Amino acid sequence: MLEDSRALEVVGISAFDERIYRGVLACPGITVQELVMRSGEGAGRIQASLSRLRAKGLVSRLWGRSPRWTVTNPGTAIRSLVRGLQSELDQLTDTADELEAAFRTVGQDPEEGGQFEVLAGPEEQARWYVRLQQEAKEEVLTFDCPPYVLDYHNPLQTDLLRSGVRYRTIYVPEAFDHAGALDEVGSLIKAGEEARVLPRLPFKMAIVDRWRAVMPMHMDPPLTRGVLISGSTMVVALVELFERLWREALPVRPELWHDAPAPPKPADKAGNTAERAGRERVGGERVEAEPSGGGPEAAELGPEDRRLLALLAAGLKDDAIARQLGTSPRSLRRRLRHLLDQLNAETRFQAGAQASRRDLV
Repeated sequence: MLEDSRALEVVGISAFDERIYRGVLACPGITVQELVMRSGEGAGRIQASLSRLRAKGLVSRLWGRSPRWTVTNPGTAIRSLVRGLQSELDQLTDTADELEAAFRTVGQDPEEGGQFEVLAGPEEQARWYVRLQQEAKEEVLTFDCPPYVLDYHNPLQTDLLRSGVRYRTIYVPEAFDHAGALDEVGSLIKAGEEARVLPRLPFKMAIVDRWRAVMPMHMDPPLTRGVLISGSTMVVALVELFERLWREALPVRPELWHDAPAPPKPADKAGNTAERAGRERVGGERVEAEPSGGGPEAAELGPEDRRLLALLAAGLKDDAIARQLGTSPRSLRRRLRHLLDQLNAETRFQAGAQASRRDLV
């Protein structure tokens, strides 16, 4: 007979019982005495094995003067065992969740310094991110930056915003790189999200109700390990960091990312607007002239320039801005250089910051 195999141990079949099962499979209608001769095992042990296999639906007994044994359809029988095992595993998972909830209820004593739990794998991190949002009662604070654990979409947020949970998110410009990102963020802001942007963030994280935080343990993709922090001074420190960076960040203004009418332009006695008086053409391209006051005012900016400044304030890269404006990167760079000079800014983000602080967008 075959040597002991362990392929069926996962569904509760011992190595010995699998050996007997394979002996019956090889010789349909075999008797116990024939199994004794082939295996060298005692009749009592083989009979007990056959009874166990029969109870699991793997073999059946053929009645006659000398009882014989045969296997049932292996595919049907083994798949039935697998379904039963899956049902038991589902019940065990539910029990684990209940026990975990009880453990966290009795274990989260702030006076004991809180808890830290390592989350292994992106699926576990994503599961906790979803769970914490579902448990949120008041507020979710987020640093949003690539790389993402599984996906950048957050299907829960809109419903939670409508239910009264406050969301405050600080983005980095790279968060807007994927297709449709601007429209997606605009929809979230319309639903109630408060969004700001910074050129960079130290890490990514989500804090729920100022009590729990989930964050990766490194920022190198893939994000294989994370940590769940509950009720500790670390969460307090993370909230303080968020609030400090929130004050430094610039508001995200999606209403200015798309074409919008410019504000009314004051006219002089001759009927000329300040915009018209301050405009000239250089090399065949329209350029806003530097006003005498040392910087452009909101009334002097056309819709395209206001839109460009709003995209700068969001921290978008040149290629992304050019796509939004429907222009070439070369033309965009000329416009950017002019606006940087007007705003006395050295970088695009500084130009957006200057425009935001001076109410130009």
